[in-house]
Amino acid sequence: MEKMLKKLKIIVAILLVILLSLIAFWGVFTKEKGVWKNQVAPYNLGLDVKGSRELRYSLNDAEEEKYVYVDENGNIKGEVWENGSSTTAEHEAEHEAGTAEDDGHDHETHDNIPYQKETRTIKVNSDEKLTKENFEQAKKLIQKRLKKQGMSEYNIRLDNVTGSLIVETPNDENQVNKVQEIVSTIGKFQMVDYQNGLVLMDNSDIKKASVVTSNAAGYTAYLQIEFNKEGSEKLRQISSEYKETPAENTQNEESETQENAETQETEKKYVSIVFDDTTMMTTYFGEEMTAGMLQIAVGQAKTDYNEYLKDYNSAKAISDMLNSGMLPISYELESDNFVQTEIVNEADTIKLIAVIVVLVISIILIVKFKMAGALASLLGIGYIALLSIVVRYTNAVITESSIIVYAVVILLNYIYMKKLLLTGDISQNYDRVQKKFYWRLMPVCVVAIVFTLSQYFVVSSIGMAMFWGIILSILYNFIVTRTVLRNREEV
Repeated sequence: MEKMLKKLKIIVAILLVILLSLIAFWGVFTKEKGVWKNQVAPYNLGLDVKGSRELRYSLNDAEEEKYVYVDENGNIKGEVWENGSSTTAEHEAEHEAGTAEDDGHDHETHDNIPYQKETRTIKVNSDEKLTKENFEQAKKLIQKRLKKQGMSEYNIRLDNVTGSLIVETPNDENQVNKVQEIVSTIGKFQMVDYQNGLVLMDNSDIKKASVVTSNAAGYTAYLQIEFNKEGSEKLRQISSEYKETPAENTQNEESETQENAETQETEKKYVSIVFDDTTMMTTYFGEEMTAGMLQIAVGQAKTDYNEYLKDYNSAKAISDMLNSGMLPISYELESDNFVQTEIVNEADTIKLIAVIVVLVISIILIVKFKMAGALASLLGIGYIALLSIVVRYTNAVITESSIIVYAVVILLNYIYMKKLLLTGDISQNYDRVQKKFYWRLMPVCVVAIVFTLSQYFVVSSIGMAMFWGIILSILYNFIVTRTVLRNREEV
């Protein structure tokens, strides 16, 4: 009965190894809409393995004539709006028809605005912005944004003479779209008087931004902006002015008497929240805002959590840009190229070499140790399969350097099993061999942990390969290898 139980343990362990191997090297397929799809996660491949996208950016040289408010020092205080839109075209038409003043200025103070109106040619990147300091500052801010968005693998090259940028990113559409949004977005925040276009608040009033969630009627993502001391006071004043107020009454006494019997009419003064010239929200205030904080809904309430995550990620991206700072210059995408690596071209050859090496090691073990060697060969393949699966579902990234490390830890695992077989009596010597072998690897484990925590991507990928390779080797050999080889000796 005891021998039967030990045989059963061996059979179960071998079946587990075979199952792991099938999942890792073949996959798990299900039919979705008539198409068979592998449900096993793909490897997270690095730039130097699967190729990269090279995004080239040049300085935006666009310019446009705009009708703006100008203070006594010549500073632009906002674009002239009429009911929430620019009046540039109308002003130009008036100017051509001779209705505008001869000097091109409108000196009236409409709505008690103490600024003159003027048509100006506005460059996206003014000449005074095109400095080496601004180019380098833009690069630093872009790196900060990429880091906040969780992008660890990228390369940025700056030409500090022309200001052009090259960003290398993994060949993944989601990553590429993130980079394009991050680089091409200046990050300009404004609260604008909807009635006339006067800028009421801007980035200088912001202390920090964050994302909060409401699940009152489905999931809703809110961009929460906390203002600094000056901004909080501005918000308080704005919220007191831009609200619902009684409408002016110009009717005669008879109509006044009739109106008093009905609900009094009101009018509202609106503000628009604008991010990079895109209006996020137009609203008025129902009460005085004294907390120095403003919440802006990003999208509508969602019952589907995955749909909500899209709104959350959009709000998070804006929040990260506001916290990182506004880009001093504006970029536009010049080209988007795929750069293929040599390792992709040699992928089939590398796979073939790996299979041959494993096969040769297996033959050596079988010839030297017979049935025990055959079991050890199968167990070695099971370890490779387990490592393959775990790497797919962790944050480990496969790079050229980490591939070498994975090859080394796999070879170490085979060396461990050979040492185990050489003892002759695995049941008696297993604990001694395991302690001695893995104790010598302790310094490597320490290095692996240090490397994993490194801010340098290549170094962290090497550390991750060391860490998972050694940890899985210890657990796999203690649970599976120990069970199979010890019980095989005793049967």
